Order: sequence, then structure tokens, then C-alpha cells
Amino acid sequence: MLKSFGASRPVKFLLYACLIVAVPLNLLLWFALDDTPLLQMHQGFNRDDIQRAKQLLHLSPEERGEIKTIALNQKDVNIAVSYLLNHFFENTVQIQIGQDLIFAQIAVFVPQTIWGRYLDFSFKLIQSGNDIRIKSFKIGEISIPDPAANYLLPALARTAPFKNYWRLGEQYVKDVRFTADGLQISYLGAIVDAAKQLVIQQHREYPNLHLYQQQINDIVSRHDPAWRLSLMNLLQPLFLSAYQRSTEDTAIRENRAVIIAVGSYIYKYDLRRYLPLGLVYSKEYSVFAYKRIDIPQHFIASALLAAVDASILGERLGEDKELADAEKGSGFSFIDLTADRAGTRFGQLATGTPKQARELQRIMSRTQDYTAIIPDIQGLPEQLDEPAFKARFNNTDSTLYRSMIAEIDERIDALPLYRKP
Repeated sequence: MLKSFGASRPVKFLLYACLIVAVPLNLLLWFALDDTPLLQMHQGFNRDDIQRAKQLLHLSPEERGEIKTIALNQKDVNIAVSYLLNHFFENTVQIQIGQDLIFAQIAVFVPQTIWGRYLDFSFKLIQSGNDIRIKSFKIGEISIPDPAANYLLPALARTAPFKNYWRLGEQYVKDVRFTADGLQISYLGAIVDAAKQLVIQQHREYPNLHLYQQQINDIVSRHDPAWRLSLMNLLQPLFLSAYQRSTEDTAIRENRAVIIAVGSYIYKYDLRRYLPLGLVYSKEYSVFAYKRIDIPQHFIASALLAAVDASILGERLGEDKELADAEKGSGFSFIDLTADRAGTRFGQLATGTPKQARELQRIMSRTQDYTAIIPDIQGLPEQLDEPAFKARFNNTDSTLYRSMIAEIDERIDALPLYRKP
């Protein structure tokens, strides 16, 4: 009896300890997570947004060694923050700016839990002289004391995966000022070259990239030129190889390498300045989906931007092609926009959680048809020049335009690969 009683005490203590931890943890998650976000989920970047970003980030060669000052309005800041966060998780952002004050709300999509699917953050940034302080930081309904927030958030920014961005900012950003209309940022133009080197260095972290590129070389060398080279002719065998050589721990890295490799073939010339390719393909064919070459281009460009932590690639691939097409005569295309949005979803899924990345490998290793990753494009308007676009949709904030975006997202959501649990 004594031995039995003695043995039960550690077990009881362990059970009590687990209960003490589990109850507060469940309460924290209950107040932190919600079934619906406080903000409407982000609908993606429209053509005006991208054109504005290109104008803001443009540097002439002589400005690379100088300090440049840019003024960002409230919309610019919202776009920039959402774009950066999109490298890590699906989100929507709402930032309001006043004199010496920024109020930020961020809703992040998380995997389905019993507590909810969205994690809401809100906080204020107060500028006093050269100092910027965090106030009123909340996670869901949980308030974080100001001293803790001002210690923890900068510490988090200095850790992976944010540390390289933080170091880049510390070295090259010289001054940040809140204004009544937005932000004024002064930075060394050399940040552009530093960002390029950061991208190239990160791509060197993919030891199997050259193997996937060589596999593409083998595929195109055997391809029958009488047939179109399908996007899935490249993706399926490469993801099969990734599935065979990966574990759950390495699946995200391998998926990035596959997407970079396919992007390096589709965008052979655009990417050679920025990626360590080192490969001349034996044959070069256009890549098709729905009997078109523009759809794979849009799809893989958006997948690259979503999957690869590489803002400099946006300088080359994130161009506002729809706006340029409207100006040059081929017109704004909701079909291209569909490929963009599907590619973004694909890139996010390929590099989400290790479990998601591994599951995508499994599915893609058996998928032969591009209709599994790019939805039906029938009935979507295209070839709209600027007057036709404005006459029909007015602008990208109109109800009709947003209904078209909603229809595109519904088509993407209907594909089994993209259905959320």
C-alpha cells in the first residue's frame, strides 16, 4: 500500500501541473483567437498599388550611393506592411496615421482550431523625438503591458526569419518620421544592392536547386516539339523528386527550390542577374497552360513572390503587367489576374507549415493536369484597354470589380488543393 501510494503522488502532481498549465493556456487561446477577423481579409494588390510601389522604389544609378528620402502616404504603408507580412502568413492590415502616431490592426489567418481561425493584433506606435515606442499592444482580447511589448517585439524582429530584414534596416535606414499624412523615410540607396546580395545568398541555401534545374534540362531535352510543353510537365516530376528526397523538416526548403527552378526556366533571362543559376538549357520551349504562355508566367511569378523571401525579385517579376497591357493595347486581363492569385496561393501553401509543404509535395507528385492548380478561366474578361476598363469597372475599388475578384477567389477555393481545412 505504501509503495502504491508513493507511486501515485508523482502521477497526481503531474496531472495537477498539466491541469494548471492547460486551463490558462486554453483561456489565453480563447481570448486570442476568433472565428472571424476584426478586419476584412486582404484582397490582393491591384495594378495601381504595384505601379505606385515601382515609382517609390525606383532608383537611378547615381542615387545608389546617396541618401534618398521618400514620403509614404497611409495607403502606401498599408500595402508595404501587408506585402512584407505576406511572405510569412496570410494577413490583412489596416494602418491609420496621424501626427506622431500610428495605429495598426493586423488579422492573421491560422490553421483551424477549436478556438478560431484568426489571430488579431493591434497596437499604437508613438514618436517622441527620435524614439518610437509601442503602446496599447493587444493580441485578440489580451492586453500586453507596454514595457513587455517594447522589449519583446524588437527582440522577435531580431530573430529568424525576420533578422536579415532588421539588420538591413538598421544599416541602411537613417531616419523615420511620422507626418500627418504618412511616413517619411530616409535611407541609403545602397540598400538595393545589399538586398540583391541577400537574395542571392539565401538562394545558395538550397543545395538541391541545381539538381532540379538539371532535371528541367533533361525534361526539355526529351520533349517532343510537336506538342506544347505544359506547366505540369515541369512541376509534376520536380515535385515528385522533392517528395522523394524530402522529409517534413526539409519540405519547405525543397519546395522553394522547385519553384525557383521552374521560375528560372520560364523567366530565363530576367532571373539570371539575381539567381545562382549556372545552367544553360539544352532547349528552350515556351511553357503553356490553357494553350497560353502568359498564364504560366503569371502563375510562377506570383508563386515566386509568395514562396521566396526575395523582395528584389518583385523589381523584375512584380511589374504591373495588366496596366502595361492596357496601355500598349493587349488590355487588362482578369485571366492573368486569376493566374496571379492562384500562384500566390500555391506559393503560400508550398512554404506554409512543414506539414502543408509535405502534403503539397505528395499531391503534386501525382498531379498531371494544370487545372488542379489554376482554375477554369472561361468567361473572365480580358483585353480591356484603359477606357474600356474604366467604362465597365470604373476603378479597382468599385463593387463590380470586387465582385469579379470574389468570383476568381471562389474558382480558386473550389480546387481541392486550395480548400482550407
